[in-house]
Amino acid sequence: MTATVRNMRTLQRSRIIERPRLLTLLDESTARVRTLFAAAGYGKTTLAEQWVTRGGRRSAWYTARSSSVDVAALALGVARSASTIVEGCESRLREHMRAISAAAGNVAVLAEILSEDLAEWPREAWLVIDDYQEIVGASQAEAFVADLLASCPLQLLLTTRQRPSWVTARSILYGDVFEINQTALAMDNQEAAEVLADWSGMSASGLVALANGWPAVIGLASVSSAEIESDDTVPESLYRFFAEEVFDALGDEVRDGLALLAVAPVMERELAAELLGDGQAESICAAALEVGILVERDERLELHPLARSFLEERGVPPVCAEATATCLAHYKARRDWGAAFDVVSKRDAVSELEALLAEALDDLLETARLPTVESWCAFAAKSGIGGPLFSLARAETALRQGRHVQAQAHAEAAAVDGKLAFRALSVAGRAAHLASREEEGLALYQRAESAATDGRERRAALWDQVICAVELDLPETSLMLNELSVGVSTSDPREFIRAATCRLIFDMRSGTLDLGDSDLAWELLPVLGEPLIQTGFESIYANALALAARYTDALEVANTLLHTAQKYRLDFARPYGLVSAAMGQAGLRQWNIAADYLDEAAALARDTRNHYAELFAFAARLRLLTQQGLHRVALALPLPDVPETVPAVGAEVTASRALALAAADRLDEARATLSSVESSPAVESIVLSAAVRAITSLKLDDARTASWVSNLEEKAFATGAVDLLVTAYRAVPELLVVLLRRGGGQRRMDLVRRVGDHELLRPLGAAGWRDDEVKSSEVV
Repeated sequence: MTATVRNMRTLQRSRIIERPRLLTLLDESTARVRTLFAAAGYGKTTLAEQWVTRGGRRSAWYTARSSSVDVAALALGVARSASTIVEGCESRLREHMRAISAAAGNVAVLAEILSEDLAEWPREAWLVIDDYQEIVGASQAEAFVADLLASCPLQLLLTTRQRPSWVTARSILYGDVFEINQTALAMDNQEAAEVLADWSGMSASGLVALANGWPAVIGLASVSSAEIESDDTVPESLYRFFAEEVFDALGDEVRDGLALLAVAPVMERELAAELLGDGQAESICAAALEVGILVERDERLELHPLARSFLEERGVPPVCAEATATCLAHYKARRDWGAAFDVVSKRDAVSELEALLAEALDDLLETARLPTVESWCAFAAKSGIGGPLFSLARAETALRQGRHVQAQAHAEAAAVDGKLAFRALSVAGRAAHLASREEEGLALYQRAESAATDGRERRAALWDQVICAVELDLPETSLMLNELSVGVSTSDPREFIRAATCRLIFDMRSGTLDLGDSDLAWELLPVLGEPLIQTGFESIYANALALAARYTDALEVANTLLHTAQKYRLDFARPYGLVSAAMGQAGLRQWNIAADYLDEAAALARDTRNHYAELFAFAARLRLLTQQGLHRVALALPLPDVPETVPAVGAEVTASRALALAAADRLDEARATLSSVESSPAVESIVLSAAVRAITSLKLDDARTASWVSNLEEKAFATGAVDLLVTAYRAVPELLVVLLRRGGGQRRMDLVRRVGDHELLRPLGAAGWRDDEVKSSEVV
């Protein structure tokens, strides 16, 4: 290649021109998705900026980066950008990710949540995704964008060097997607002439032909002092030629300064000042902006991607290590973990990865960026770096992905580090607990207590021990719970609700239902405002209310739980809300509605492999059918095929089936079935066992029937689970007559009135019974 130099090392000012023919193409399209598709240096981003500021349009701008392949990072980034158009649209998505730590595994749900919040997207607004090529080939990330587009009226403008996988030739042909490709984006002679105003006409047209209209070459040529004379070159060589001319003309100070700026994957003026010093940063950035190597967009400075590549090929000054440290500190302070990792992975700073992971781990986990954590750990392993922190990170991700055995193993390996011991042992204990290995979980939580470094950690370990102790029915559970509950008050809503939840679980497992603290906790929930804790409490509370025959209250809590679960897509909580709602509807004699709720609960539990919820729904269905007199239907139901890992609810299923057997006159089978659960201290087992004994005695016309019926009443009211008494007398209405003929029966009659069951007495010879005709000890 040969060239002539017009002026010795002088540079012209870069010219940014409008390109009316391209703007018109975008204006005339009616497609909801428009793409600018070409290699680097074709003016895609500049064109997008110009178009979205015209014609009364508004825009939300998101620039994809390498970290965007993690769909959680992409979804939150897009939502945060879109919030400039639809305020607060990222809130639900963020709460969902906090609650469902493996949220990125269900892309459709992420898109569904955000699409609902963008349902009123304005007609004049556009979401711009710049540098979309960063996520091309990342299946989950691309699926998120495609699902989002399919489910809301979002209008999208993309700039990309690679075509999105969901953009097909058919979608372009039928006008669903409008694409301006590289051929169209190339400058024509008229556009180039505006940029090359100082060139001779013949030289300008020759350059356009040689460069194939590549705007990057034409732009650099416009500020350079050289003109091309030969015609035996290619655009890439032309770019390098003009780049060398321009960079050499900028001088050593500017050139070295730009090389340092190239170390930073994301640049703002503040970081430029930290890297170069205030005075130098101002002059160097001004010089680069003048010739178009650097572009300022909002608060960001962006090196042209081709210029960045050129600088990196040339190498950086010896102070690169200092620049790397400066960039890392800057990104850490802003919690820009993707940019920080780019510095570590691309600037030979692998030794900084462990410190970066230590600062970023909690934030990454809270925003469900599990693929990011996994990729960092994989990079560490490939680089020959290991240690307890990486084991802990692997444990945290495995725990959230349901790989409990792996999580426990990694966590115990991490516990060798004293500084990490408490957290690692807590993670290991949680993994064991979730895998229903309660003895191991309890032992690990006890080790965590020993490793605790302050009172807060010790208390957290003790609460975890209580949960395991409840599951194991340990005799010391009550003492542990009482000690932890001392000093807990409504002034600390989070602690009070946690204590109320644990207390309610313990009470239900140990044979009593005291809802006093739970009623207070229910009032405090709106103050707390944490969906995960809220649904955890409500799932227990709604069930307890239904068992207490407070059916209207149970429905209110269950519906609130279902609303919250749907709003934040906490699918694990929905089966419990549906079962409690079914129990409430059954209590109010709304049989069909209750059956529909149980159908949905069982289907959800099976889909999510939630064995506890599946058995919970099955036990409720047995009782629903039995109290309708459909004993044979209940007994024909096949037992769910689930592992024997949930003894408490398993006992409830067995006792409910024993009730159906007794009501169906299969008395020997009922007593044999009951024998395996009579020793269970749970309220369901206590009351249903008493009901089976009372029904058996009644059907055998045993002289002790009155005593057994009295025992049933006492058990029901003592435990508070009077719904099970209602279920029993509805299944065998003769029980109600025996109950109401006993003396001192005001509470029984109050219960019958409250649940609307006085009609059961008419076929039994108590026709005409009215509230004002009932005395405390008899039925007229």
